[in-house]
This record gives sequence, C-alpha cells and structure tokens, in this order.
Amino acid sequence: MAKQKIGMGDVRGWLAEVIGPDGGYLRLAMVYGVAISLLSLATPISVQLLINSVAKIALPAPLLTLSALLFALLLLVVVLSALRVHIMALFERRIFARTVAEITIRAVHARNPFFADARRSDLFNRYFDLMLVQKSVPSLVIGAFTILLQSVVGLVVTSFYHPFFLAFNVVLIALVLLIWQLWSPGAIRSAVALSHAKHEAARWLEGLGGSNGFYKSSRHLDFAMDGSETMTAAYVDAHRRHFRFTFVQTCAFLLLYATASAALLALGGWLILQNQLSIGQLVAAELILSGVFYGLGQLGTYLEAYYDMIAAAEEVSLLYAIPHDTPQRSSQGPSSGEVRLRGVESGDVRFDLTIAAGRQLVAVGAPTVDRRLAMLLKRNLQPDRGLVMVGGVDLEAFDVYRLRSDVVVLDRPTIVEIRIREYLGLAGADIPAGKVLDALSLVGLDSRIAQLPEGLETTLAASGWPFSIGELMALKLANALLARPQVLLLSPLYDLMPPERLSAALEALREAGTTVLLFTGRPDAICRDGYLWLGHTQQVQFETLEQLSAALRDQEERNALQA
Repeated sequence: MAKQKIGMGDVRGWLAEVIGPDGGYLRLAMVYGVAISLLSLATPISVQLLINSVAKIALPAPLLTLSALLFALLLLVVVLSALRVHIMALFERRIFARTVAEITIRAVHARNPFFADARRSDLFNRYFDLMLVQKSVPSLVIGAFTILLQSVVGLVVTSFYHPFFLAFNVVLIALVLLIWQLWSPGAIRSAVALSHAKHEAARWLEGLGGSNGFYKSSRHLDFAMDGSETMTAAYVDAHRRHFRFTFVQTCAFLLLYATASAALLALGGWLILQNQLSIGQLVAAELILSGVFYGLGQLGTYLEAYYDMIAAAEEVSLLYAIPHDTPQRSSQGPSSGEVRLRGVESGDVRFDLTIAAGRQLVAVGAPTVDRRLAMLLKRNLQPDRGLVMVGGVDLEAFDVYRLRSDVVVLDRPTIVEIRIREYLGLAGADIPAGKVLDALSLVGLDSRIAQLPEGLETTLAASGWPFSIGELMALKLANALLARPQVLLLSPLYDLMPPERLSAALEALREAGTTVLLFTGRPDAICRDGYLWLGHTQQVQFETLEQLSAALRDQEERNALQA
C-alpha cells in the first residue's frame, strides 16, 4: 500500500464522502476565521500608530481612544473565536450521528451480509477512525486555517511596505510550496499504509481474543507470539517510513522559520539605514511576519494531523463502499411457498427445479449446492441467468426485506448478542406468551431454558453460549415456528436434533403451508413428503428413500469412474 499512487483527487474524494455532508459547519467556521485573521491585525497596526503619531502628540486622549478601540476589536475576536469553537463542537456531534447512521444502513442493507465469511468482520473497526476525523478537523480549521489565513493577510499587508518586502514574501511562499510538494505526497501514502498496518494488527489481536482457548498449548502459543511479532514489525516499519517524510518536512519548516526571521531583521535594518523604511513600519512588519514565521514552524505539527485525517477518512470510506441493496418498502410478499427455478445458472451450478407449496422434502446435495440455493432464494446472490420464483413471482418483484421474512434459511450456528425473549419476539408482533412456550416445547428447549438462572431473560453470546450448537439451532427453529415463513431451508446442522423431535416441529408448520427443504447427512433417519437430490447440473425428486439411495449409489460409481 505504501507504493500505491494516491493523488489529490483520491484525497478530495475521501474527504468529500466523509466530511462533505457537514461542510456547512466548516464553511461557517472559516468565515469566522477570516474575520478573526483580519481583526488580528489590530495589534500591530495600533503599535505602528502609537509609535508614528500618538507618541509625537504626547496627549493622553488619543492614547486612551486607541486603547479602547483596540480592546473593542480584540473583544470581538474573543467572541468570534468562542463561536467558532462552539460550531466545531456541533460539527463533532453531527458527523458522529450521521456516520453511525450511515454505517448502520450500510451494514443492515449489505448485499452480502456475511462479513465474517469474507474475513471482513474487522471492517467495522474503521468506525474508530471517525474519532480521529472528529478531532483532526476542528484542530485544522481552528489552528491550521487560522495560521494560513493570517499568514496570507500578513504577507499581503507587508508587501505594501516596500518592494523588497514583496520580493521577500514571494520567495518565502515559493519555499513553502516547494517543501509541501517534495514531501507531502509520500507522507500521504505512508499515512494510509500506516493506518492499514494498524488495522491489520487490530484484526490479528481481535482473532486472539476470540480464539476461545485455541492458543492454550505450546505449539499454538508459539504461533500466536510469532504472529504478533510479524504484525508489530509491519507496523513499526510502516511508522518508520511515515516518520521519515514528516520529520524531514517538519525540520524544513523549522529551518525556514529560523532563516526567514534572521533575514527579515537584516532586510528591515538595511532599509532603515537607507531611510527607505520608518521604525514604526519595521516594528509592525516584525510583529506581523514573526507571527507568520512562527506559524510556519508549527505547520509540521498540523500537517501530521492532516495526514492522519486523510488516512482516517480513507478507512471510513471503506464502510461507504459496502455494496448494498436498495429497499423498496413494498408490502407485497410471496403468496405461497411454491419454489421454482427455471434455467438458473450461478457459477458452475445450474438449477431446473419446482417444489410445490407446502411440500416438505429431505434434501441431499453436492458440496456447496445447498448454500448456493439458499443465497439465490434470499437474493444475497444474483443468478448469472434464469428466473428464481417464489409463489409464482420473480424474486426481483419483491421488496428484499419482506422476501427475507418469508424465505428463512437456518444454516449458521451463530447469533447476535440478544436476550432469548427478545429473539423470539422478533418472529412477529404481539405473539402470545403461550405460543412462545409451545414452540420451545416442540423443539425441546423448555426444560433447558428453565434451568438457566435468568430463564428467557438470558443474554446469548454471539457463539450461542450458554447453548450448545444443537440447542442454538433448535432455538432458531422455534423462532421459525412462530414466524411461519413461506419457505424454510434447514442445513445439515439439524442432524444434531433428535429426528423425532425435528419431525414434530416440522409437522407444526403444515398448517401454515410452509415449504420445507431439510438438507441432511442422514436421509434414512427422517421421513417427510419426499426426497430431493441437488447436483451441480441436475436436481431430481424421489418419493421413496430407496429411490434416493439408488441414485446416490449411481452418483458415487460415476464419481469413482471419473477419478
């Protein structure tokens, strides 16, 4: 990443995406900054008037008037500065609220919500980079912008004092731009690379924290320590590269500060000796330009904050790049559980399949075919060609979120952190407590939950603890019994449930007319309406287990001959 070319167009794109919607706050703060910078000239101009005019008159009235006017102007600076700080506080709250809302929408509307499968669950750690943006922007708007603006105003004013001052200021600006151009592009690239190294280390440490005792052995412990050493070395190397750019640039600005200060004194003194500059003008120029030079010396610090802000904006922009579905908010859902796939192709799999509404089939499939079918039915995956229909209607006609309420796939032994009662309540509104207990009894969890100290108020971990995998899948089935979807797909994880209990639970779905596909590795252990074989290019329904077994034997023989 350090070698990746990053242009100012990329930087503007990241900042526009992350900060742009709240740019009104920044523009208003900059307007205040312009006023503050102009009013800041009150002090050097007052000093110049004092030396050139008031001191010669030797009367107290002009002195008091000048002091009162200076106080009023500086008091206005105080008020504007306080308002600017208040606006920046509003900006911090606004960008936080908006970004959290955006991340929430992107996460729940993600086209492929299985971030853990793609090893991208760490993507949401980028949320913490928002804090860096929150703190960097006010610092740059209040500090760096004020320094730059005051410098511009100061250079313009002093340029009118003498043509030599104009030439001096032009050379100064050229040197500043040269220092920026030489080291800033590399500093931006290295800042982004450093941020990526930071998140790689965070992902590794997060994996250690979620290892559940995996590293509690000598071999695994060595692996963990070696991995941490590798991550540390990568971060230190990225930090060293970034520091090389920022350190040299900071030193260049400090050297420019020292050189320009000495040169200004020499130039001003020479002009006075030549009677081309008054003492008042020299004092005013020293006051103005010494502030400019001091600001140049501080630019290195602000530029580091600027580079950190760019890196943080790039990280947050990754969250905005999550592909997502556009909700239609239609109330229409499938009218029945009939499943029909016509000429559907997805990768190396082809589906031609019709399952009548309300049918409950025991399914056996080739590797990955069951997952591909589930992804197609829930519209997490778009087919390369063909039509996927539920209830006789193409899936594209349904609101995707309503569809996923009517097509339920239970294939993952994980869950969100939630209380049992809350999870079951998500099955529908105003479900009677008696039906909840009946569903738990059907799947065999009533006595297990009764043994928990907090009962239905128990909060489940993401792994399902305190339930075992089988118990967690049973809880999900209880939720499906309450939700009564049109289509229900069950993975081979349900082989962990006793067959008779699973049959009883599925029988309860008859009344709802739910179409059920039970993928299993034990087709002889459970009997439903029929059997289904799902191959990569062929799908066949059977009425009896014997027909399915014969087809499986034929498939094994063909595979052996091909091998």
